[in-house]
Amino acid sequence: MKQLFIAIALIFISFTSYSQEAYPKLPTLNLQMADGSPLNTQDLLGQPYVLHFWATWCPYCKKLQPALQKIDDMGLKVIAVSFKEDDDATPAKALSDRGYTFKTAVKADAIAQQLGIRGTPTTLFVNKEGNVIWLTNTSNPEDANLHLKARTLLHSISEQ
Repeated sequence: MKQLFIAIALIFISFTSYSQEAYPKLPTLNLQMADGSPLNTQDLLGQPYVLHFWATWCPYCKKLQPALQKIDDMGLKVIAVSFKEDDDATPAKALSDRGYTFKTAVKADAIAQQLGIRGTPTTLFVNKEGNVIWLTNTSNPEDANLHLKARTLLHSISEQ
């Protein structure tokens, strides 16, 4: 029995250490920002950031966004990526009206499709190497993992 426990523990430890080294690389994305400027994710290499895929009509996104603003205020760049919008939607204005200051990318349906993102909210935490360290669909602003992953990425900034 003891040997079985040790074997399971070793398998778990090896899987855990492997999974931490094998983060998927985010492909280069060309985002169209709400102000008309382009943003290429290659230009963000060297700094961690968060991509928050959302829509103005999504109540779960609205619920999550206060936590994302706190993360942005802590110094971790949050980029709201709007998709699945009505033609007359104004995502940047919607965020601004709610008091949020993070940057907004618009008309990102093709990018969401490229990444296999179907639902809102979908939030990606990306490290300074451009690897996705966590993808979540949570709408809970109190989710401890949101703050843990944000602190992990912020800690990587201070190590530079």
